[in-house]
Amino acid sequence: MELAITSGFLAASAVSCVLLAAIVLIRSRRTAVHWAFIALCADLGLWTTAILLVVRADSVEAAHTYVNACFWFACFMPAAYYTFISLFPRGKFDGSIVLLGILAVSGTLLLLLSLTLESQYVREITLTPGSAPKVRYGPLLSGFSALCALVFISMHFNLYRKLRRSAGIERRQIQHVFLGILTATLTGVLTNVVGPLVGVYDMEPYGPVFIVAMMGFFAYAMVRYHLLDILTILSRTAVFAISSGTVALVFISSVTFVQWALSVFPVVSEDLRTVLPTVIAALVIVLILEPIRERAQLILNRVVMRRRYDLNQFLARVGKTAAECVKLDELLDRVSRDIQSTIGASVVRVMLVDEKDPNSLVTEHSTKPEEKGTVTHEYSALIEHIRASGEALLLEKLVHDRASEQMAQVAEMLAELDAYLCVPLVRTSGLVGIVNCGQKYSRDIYTNEDVTAFTALSSPLATAVENARLYRKLDEANQHRARILGSMRGGVIAVDTDGKITTVNYGVSEILGPVELGAHISQLNPQVANILEQTLTTRRPVLDYETLIVRPDEERVPVVMSSSILTTGEDELSGAMVVIYDLTQVKRLEQNVQRAHRLSSVGTLAAGMAHEIKNPLVSIKTFSQLLPLRYDDPDFRATFTDIVPHEVERIDSIVTRLLHFARPKPATFAPQDLRAIIEEVLVLVENQLRKGNITVETDFPGPRVNIYGDEQQLHQVFLNLVLNAVDAMREKRRGMLRVRVDYERMQVRRGAKGSAPEIDCVKIRVTDTGCGMSSESLERIFTPFYTTKDEGTGLGLSVVHGIVQEHGGTIYVESAPGQETTFVITLPIAHRLSEQKGA
Repeated sequence: MELAITSGFLAASAVSCVLLAAIVLIRSRRTAVHWAFIALCADLGLWTTAILLVVRADSVEAAHTYVNACFWFACFMPAAYYTFISLFPRGKFDGSIVLLGILAVSGTLLLLLSLTLESQYVREITLTPGSAPKVRYGPLLSGFSALCALVFISMHFNLYRKLRRSAGIERRQIQHVFLGILTATLTGVLTNVVGPLVGVYDMEPYGPVFIVAMMGFFAYAMVRYHLLDILTILSRTAVFAISSGTVALVFISSVTFVQWALSVFPVVSEDLRTVLPTVIAALVIVLILEPIRERAQLILNRVVMRRRYDLNQFLARVGKTAAECVKLDELLDRVSRDIQSTIGASVVRVMLVDEKDPNSLVTEHSTKPEEKGTVTHEYSALIEHIRASGEALLLEKLVHDRASEQMAQVAEMLAELDAYLCVPLVRTSGLVGIVNCGQKYSRDIYTNEDVTAFTALSSPLATAVENARLYRKLDEANQHRARILGSMRGGVIAVDTDGKITTVNYGVSEILGPVELGAHISQLNPQVANILEQTLTTRRPVLDYETLIVRPDEERVPVVMSSSILTTGEDELSGAMVVIYDLTQVKRLEQNVQRAHRLSSVGTLAAGMAHEIKNPLVSIKTFSQLLPLRYDDPDFRATFTDIVPHEVERIDSIVTRLLHFARPKPATFAPQDLRAIIEEVLVLVENQLRKGNITVETDFPGPRVNIYGDEQQLHQVFLNLVLNAVDAMREKRRGMLRVRVDYERMQVRRGAKGSAPEIDCVKIRVTDTGCGMSSESLERIFTPFYTTKDEGTGLGLSVVHGIVQEHGGTIYVESAPGQETTFVITLPIAHRLSEQKGA
């Protein structure tokens, strides 16, 4: 039986050598390294066959002949091994010609010596029925052993040198060959060299089995591209060993425990005591085998193998980035940096299909900044192949496999792009672009795990890129429209059919003050609102309507307005728009013309009025000349007293009328009492404060606080703030509302440029003890339509912000979740703001 098993192993080994040579010959290109492998397989096959004949020999003479033949084939193995290793993997001899010559000459010399001095190789052969012959070797075997040791050291040195300077698939191939030689050579030497030297002959027939396993490693390294990572091989082996050992331990423990438990019950039959422990142990193993394997793999990956990245976490990060980023540059930058840090690629390049030319690629993003924005037109063949296949391309795989002319051209293009991995970004609409990854920093190849990761993120990333492109187009269109509207001298307001403002340009704020998008037209100037409402109702435009508009600062602005209706592509009403032109400059020119005309008229008027002025002057002069002569005449003095003042008043009246005609009246600016406004607001909300059990504390710096502003708007500011505070404290049983007013100094901006010096201001702090605000709410608190209330419009605080800015002040919020909230408003005091406006 033992002899049959040994014969079977040897026969299978010989056949395996032939099959491995055939696989390499069929699957791979016929290069020098492949021919060297085939020659090595042939030598090993003949050697294994000779050993099989030795095992099956039925006489000493036959066994002696086959043992010599076995040695003859073995003499050429060192040279064959070294030739293959020196040619591997590129097919170019990279070794020592001198050493190869020494191995060839030494093998030939040993062969000749074994032919001439047979007793120096084989001393004695003993045949035992039912088992393999026992061979006692002579000193030539020691020489052959020394030759094997020399080639063993030389091969490993050669492979180690190549491994240090290799990269990619070559590195992985060398790793597999290294592992195969290291394991198989050690076992083969132990069974066929060391064993016979120390007198152990039973394992000698199994030497070829280990050698064939090594040749399997060689063939796998040459034929396959996606080679298993050496760490993966070790990992799977370790998991198998751990799982097997644990299962054996659990099985033995379960059987022992069940047998002990059954021994307590003597009524149990002997058959049941024999079968039951095994059955229970088998059930236990079925339940725990898979958890044990998974746990062992997890521990090994995290603790021992230290995996480079977690695939699921990587895909989750990229998916989150794709969902969060709407700007294309930010999206590609974050994804590229994540890929580069996770996969270890030297460069990550995202090339999108040019929207104007579908056969061109635009480098939209690259970890090499100098590459960004370049357009290439030379890769149409690559684009066509990716469109047709939709699969990831591996440069080294294309180089390794037998490639057609088309694939060779694709490989050449990938090499020009330094793209070791090319992943298509494909949507249902077609190819969006490609992601190219350069060589890894570790110089290793891209694994199946890497390809799986990129294939999984390809579709969501393509969708995110397409959405970001659309967002960019929309943003560019909005910016283009905004530039057009911003460059217009007049103001433009557009509303939808519900009367909500959808478009407003900068010119509107110059005429009407701040106008919020989304606000209702009822919040606009009444005359502007009437024009828009009339246009929406009648569906007819209003042309060249001149009027005076009162700005929020009570300045009267002359304007001309024209409106028109807005329609959809189906000619359905979608809204209305009004264009407002400020006629201030025009009116000012008109006033200048009128003033010039008035001044010119003053000269004419003065000439016409000279006679009126001259007549009373003559009377005054006459009486003045007669006064010294007739001072003592009572009648003269009475006449003088009556006539001269009358003539002076007459002259004053003439001059006054002239001045009123030539000079306009100055503008005025009235103050407001801030304390009175705040106290009025508190009286208005007294009922809400009492219902909410809210205590109010006020602190004013004096009986009157003067500021300049619109009373109604200031009333609205503090009413909004107080009502918001009441809402914030609604869920609490008690609350505190504090209003504190102080004086301080600040700067007030004048117009769009420059700023005034620091001036005296009033700081108002409105504090509530509500639930506080999150950081997100603080950032968006003054944004129109942002609200945290179920029934809020989100316009209150944005209106407050606008009113404060109109009054030349500032507003900000201090808060945190679960803490007090304080709105801080700073406004210039009355006389200082008047000075600033006058300046």
